[in-house]
Formats: sequence, C-alpha cells, structure tokens
Amino acid sequence: MTRLQTLVLVLLLSSFGLIASAADRWETLRAINMVENPTNQTGYGSRGELGPYQFRSSTWRMHSTKPFRMANDRASADQVAVAHYEWIKERLASAGIDANSYNIALAWNCGLSAVLNGRIPMQTYSYAERVNNLSDTFHQPEVEAPDQIVVTSKSNSPSGIVEFKVNDRSDTPEFKISTDSLRFRVAGEAPRFVITPAQPRFVLVYN
Repeated sequence: MTRLQTLVLVLLLSSFGLIASAADRWETLRAINMVENPTNQTGYGSRGELGPYQFRSSTWRMHSTKPFRMANDRASADQVAVAHYEWIKERLASAGIDANSYNIALAWNCGLSAVLNGRIPMQTYSYAERVNNLSDTFHQPEVEAPDQIVVTSKSNSPSGIVEFKVNDRSDTPEFKISTDSLRFRVAGEAPRFVITPAQPRFVLVYN
C-alpha cells in the first residue's frame, strides 16, 4: 500500500468516525428531548425550565447570548443542546469518566459537579436509564442485506457528481467504492454526508 493509499484510508476512517460520533450525539439528544419534553410544551417548568430540552436559564447563558425565551425555538435549542452535550462530554472525558449516553444524561439532569463528586440523586439514575434505553432504540442495527445495489456510472455532468437513489428498505444500505488507481480529489468544501434514516456502511475497495 502506497503512502497516498494509506492517507486516503486514514481520512476516510476519520470521516466515518466523525459521522458515527455525531450520530451518537443526536441519538442521545433525541432521547433527552423525549424524556424532558415529549409533548413539546412551550410553557415554563416548575423550576423555570424551557424548551424541548428543558434548559434552565443558567445553562442557556453558558452557550448562547440569545434571549432565554429562544429556548422554545427548535433551531436555537438544538444549537445550545449540541454545545452543552459537547461541554459535558469533554469534561467527563477529562475526569476519566466514560462519556456515554448514560453518564451524559446523569450530568444533564443533576449537573456535572454532582456527577464528578458522586452526589447523584436517586431519581437521576432512573432518568439516565430512560435516556440510555431510548438512545439504544434509536440506533439502527447493522443488518447484512441478502442483496446488493451495484452502481457503475460515470458522470457526464459538468460538476462531475454521480447521483443514485437507494430504495427505502429496512436493511442498512452498503456502498462500495471500487477503483484501480485509488484517486480521490476533494475540491472546495469537505464532503458532507446526510444519513437518514439508517446509517449506511461505506466500504473502500481497491485493486
């Protein structure tokens, strides 16, 4: 394997790792949303919580300069949720604690300091278990499909983009990139993968 081939493989694996990490994050946040505010109530909670993730104003101000009432705006709430998730994840990892869905849910519910100091209320364990169980259900199992979709195409478009559609199936689609020379070129922005509803598996094949 040449240095170029090794570099391409490392870049591909890194990209897929980032995709998987983002998927784990959104599965956890979706589960938190379902536990915190499953009916999307827009009023304030008993302790001043607001929005789909039931932020308190102090948490909101950690990650946003927008007015706290914007916690009911889904796009704004998602941005703060991602920032808060990453903030918790980074600090759990720094403390040597596995930053999984369960532990992130613990910190989300009772606060990071309570988790780090081992002063977690009993009800928080139940909360974290519910979030973790929901997050697990949002993971799509990897299923070996009995058939494969083979696409052999050369783009005739000026942009050089090849497009194809995978029919909606319960199985997880698998994409194989096969080439003799293993030449890849990325110009402009980095490639963006939009994965829904299931995560496809990408397999690089070179001769």
